[in-house]
Amino acid sequence: MKMVDIKRFTAAVVMLVAVISSMYAQGVFQEMMESSKPVKKVLFIGDSQTGWMGERLTAYGVQNGFEVATVTWDGATPQKYANSAKLPSLVSAHKPDVIFVNLGMNELLERNPQKNLGPSMEKIKAAFGDIPFVWIGPLSWPGKGKGETLVNWLRKSVESAPGGHFYNASDEVIPRQSKTNPHPTRDGAALLVDHIVTWLPTTGINFKSLDKPKGEQMKRGKTFIYRRMGQSL
Repeated sequence: MKMVDIKRFTAAVVMLVAVISSMYAQGVFQEMMESSKPVKKVLFIGDSQTGWMGERLTAYGVQNGFEVATVTWDGATPQKYANSAKLPSLVSAHKPDVIFVNLGMNELLERNPQKNLGPSMEKIKAAFGDIPFVWIGPLSWPGKGKGETLVNWLRKSVESAPGGHFYNASDEVIPRQSKTNPHPTRDGAALLVDHIVTWLPTTGINFKSLDKPKGEQMKRGKTFIYRRMGQSL
């Protein structure tokens, strides 16, 4: 190597070290390391369909090393969660690495979601802060359709957030509780979660692994909060 090349190489190394030192001092490296840490805590909130889904996701957690705190609220809508003073405290109390949201079924036929749901969505996203989240879109409602207007709007709203990821469940073919009941059966809820987990790697969210449960197939975690329709969160 020529002397001039050695000098250039040395200068480049010195510059690189200076840049790295500056980044470290500013906490950039720490943020990068934290964002790359495997998921250890999941907060799963939603409506009446969320209970069994949370149990299936918890079984995945037992198999793959993460905890799931589930909140299922009968009749819940984005407005109800957004207007509850409890939502920010749930997030701060559980300190999740990622948040799962299962909301939309109770407003499937909403024709003007931007007007009627827009402010609520902004409140929810503000409560999440910079925590990445997965919003599970509503299943189709037998006899009532897929709610394309709502689903398309939800996707845009969710994906407009830096850490927002949207799973479109409209085309899911899973067992329902009856021909007119949109709620999945217990096995249907487990199958839906299996499909979501298969899709999860496309989000870039860092789960250490997502192997199928080998032990209990459905399990309630340490935190499982259930609220009836008339109750507050």
